[in-house]
Amino acid sequence: MNRATHRLFALFFVHTFAIAPFAEAQGGLSQAVLEVSSTVGDTRRNVDGQLYEGRVVATIRDRDGDPRNFTGNDRIDFAIGPRGGPAALQFSGEAPEFEAWARENASALLGILFPSSLSASVLGRGAGELQAQQVLLTTALATESAREMSQGGRYTAGGLFEYEVFTRDGHRPGDSARAWQALYNVSRAFSLQGRFVQTHEGFATNAGAFSADVHPYAEIDGPIRWRIGGTARGGFLYSRSNAMDLGSLEFGGGGFVSAFKDLGRLRLGGGSVLQGSKSYVPNVFNDEGDGLSFLANAINNRGILYDLSYGATVGVDTSDRTTLIVKLLQNHPLTSEVDRPDSWLLLSGLSYRFGLPSVNAGYKYYSTSGLHSHSVFVMGNFNW
Repeated sequence: MNRATHRLFALFFVHTFAIAPFAEAQGGLSQAVLEVSSTVGDTRRNVDGQLYEGRVVATIRDRDGDPRNFTGNDRIDFAIGPRGGPAALQFSGEAPEFEAWARENASALLGILFPSSLSASVLGRGAGELQAQQVLLTTALATESAREMSQGGRYTAGGLFEYEVFTRDGHRPGDSARAWQALYNVSRAFSLQGRFVQTHEGFATNAGAFSADVHPYAEIDGPIRWRIGGTARGGFLYSRSNAMDLGSLEFGGGGFVSAFKDLGRLRLGGGSVLQGSKSYVPNVFNDEGDGLSFLANAINNRGILYDLSYGATVGVDTSDRTTLIVKLLQNHPLTSEVDRPDSWLLLSGLSYRFGLPSVNAGYKYYSTSGLHSHSVFVMGNFNW
């Protein structure tokens, strides 16, 4: 079982890189602007489209006889701002001056392109938020089996697969975004997680993330059952497109607590996770030659992001083998140098028991400022 699961994870991430288009030579922000939706005439290119979390409006006037590029003394009138908002930065000048301007305004550009984090923009969810949701859904609030809990045991997720479709505010006809997500609990306190995302918003982006986390805990039995534990994770993220290639190492850790009450056929529970997260762009993505080092440095200069996630669950036995489940989660970013919105997730599903193990299947709805998603999932539960 372990060997087969590890092979699935390996194939999952080989797929991430294998289907990604071979990147053209990167030319900093200039190259990224060329990949945004545009129309090209004899002597000018009119750009109007989305670039990650930003909207770019620009006019490039050709002076070298090739309107398809932006080099030399080609001139640009450039404006960028958040989706649905006014332009926050503007520039007029030639190509070499444009790249120098981008380096001088690295922090402001980062705040537009990746306002919450690199992971939130390319994965549709921040790495820390993803971890908090999984800890709550598959460990802290895993209260699906009343019989085993009443006997002193408690289920945790053994494996999960999820397919998600999401949309961003300001999307245009032809835009699309979808994700595949998998989790495997190697043991009760150690799991592997992966997420692969494909988006098309004028240009295609393939992004993948993989992490390993430990989440040891202790249970206190009684009329109200408590679970208290900690979590620590490490992993990587890679995003590839014709606009820019970016990657980061992702770290995080914190603690969680949950409580639940068994009321016969009804179970109630609640819990919370407090954690900090940090992204680091290694030197392979921090090369002056690709023109993107200004973004890498700005990401590395960001401090630790702190989040408080909390939620509640209700389970009702509808028969000896089936249970209806509803879970509601809220993620609240705590004080940091980055202004990030709250988000919430609603899960509804059905759990069916095959003796000791059980299988859950259901639907999730996720919403945050500027993004909404729908997903379906199947999860196997095993009493480790």
